[in-house]
Amino acid sequence: MAGRWRRLATLWRHAHLALTVLVLLVWSLSGRDLAGVMFLPVWVLATQLIVAGSLEAARLRRRAWLDQYLRDDSPWYGWLRGGAMMVVRHQLVGALLALVLLVKLRLLAPPLWPVVLAGVPGLVVAQELLRRRLARHVITEHLPAVTRRLVVVPTAGLLALILVVATLWLPQPWLVGLGWEEAILRHFPGDTGGAVLGFFERLVAIAEISQHWTMQNAEERFGLATPVAMLGWSLLLLTQSTFAWAYVRLLIGAEALRRGGRRHQHAALHIHHEEGPK
Repeated sequence: MAGRWRRLATLWRHAHLALTVLVLLVWSLSGRDLAGVMFLPVWVLATQLIVAGSLEAARLRRRAWLDQYLRDDSPWYGWLRGGAMMVVRHQLVGALLALVLLVKLRLLAPPLWPVVLAGVPGLVVAQELLRRRLARHVITEHLPAVTRRLVVVPTAGLLALILVVATLWLPQPWLVGLGWEEAILRHFPGDTGGAVLGFFERLVAIAEISQHWTMQNAEERFGLATPVAMLGWSLLLLTQSTFAWAYVRLLIGAEALRRGGRRHQHAALHIHHEEGPK
């Protein structure tokens, strides 16, 4: 019974991650009309989750720099801590990453969904392992934020590598001997979203078909097998890395919001107990 309660408690602690991925899954697999209507709200939600994690990491870096060189009572401390300009910059980058994430999810091959879903328990396990190793070295107050910052690169890198291998393992359309226009017409996805979402889906679909067409026809038609193949590999790695980075950033943002809200609640309760009843 105790083991069952512990497992349930562990699942509840990470329910926010499951809920976040469930929203993305339902939206990504929904029909064209519903996906088009819900695109802007989901885009805003994904952007804010990505921004939450990236702002936490940026402020952690900025605070470490300020604490090293400036006094707490210096007016420069407040000016350089990071204000509207930092928020705007991260909002722009977060919106771009969220757009890439959502469009790639809509065009994701069904066999790749288990890989994406497995990123959630993978991230949880990676955080736990890294937190245990950092516990002896990092101040307890900053341990969760430092763990979230350091876990992004290895988790996103591993996910991107798995996605690249899985993408190459899946059957690809045979485009050798076809003209570029013919390849686009034959393999262009017909079921795309509404006006805004459909535009980005078509843009990404054309880019992916063009990439495969160039790589497959490089030797036969252009005599540039090695350079074009390397270019294709680089573009494939870049797109999958951007997708994996945005996905992990989104999960880290959900984790930062959940843990940050709980930390502020505990701090408020602690202050209330210290002050006592009035």
